[in-house]
Amino acid sequence: MLTNIEFYNTPEGDVMVKAVNEAARRLKENDYEFISEMLTIISDRYPKAHAALMELYSTRTMNKKHFEYSVVHRFIRCNFGEYDQYNHDIDINGNFIFEEVKCPLRGECPLEGVVCKPELDNNLSEREMEVFRLIVQNMRSDEIAAELSISKFTVDRHRENIKARLHLRDIPAMITYWHVNHLK
Repeated sequence: MLTNIEFYNTPEGDVMVKAVNEAARRLKENDYEFISEMLTIISDRYPKAHAALMELYSTRTMNKKHFEYSVVHRFIRCNFGEYDQYNHDIDINGNFIFEEVKCPLRGECPLEGVVCKPELDNNLSEREMEVFRLIVQNMRSDEIAAELSISKFTVDRHRENIKARLHLRDIPAMITYWHVNHLK
């Protein structure tokens, strides 16, 4: 899970990635694990932004690494441009904290409100509801994975998406939310 990360844009157009207790580094095409995880989060939580970026960069699909890098690079540039060492762009809970990025196209860009400051998809999928239900029954990730015949990684990703979509910090908050809202 991505946590405690600060991004900033350089005047040359590079995206810099600064994790806690690590040196800042430039995002590169060969950062495949990081790009893959970001792409999964964008797709799961911001499907309209994901679809718009996929269409925008569709001419680059022959080179999968460059295509995925371009999508993630643009998403970061549009949402996390300013360096702020006290407020991470991806917080301790894995939530994205968007910034007002200085952009010459502000107010004119057709992707504003779609890619820039995108709308979080608050709807839980059927599978996320299944995972949520089992979490409330005090099952651990490995038990949920076995029950649903999915990987532990997938269970953890669903849990993080649930927390992000419902603006919850931890599992006790998830359980409280479940009972307060009479979910079944």
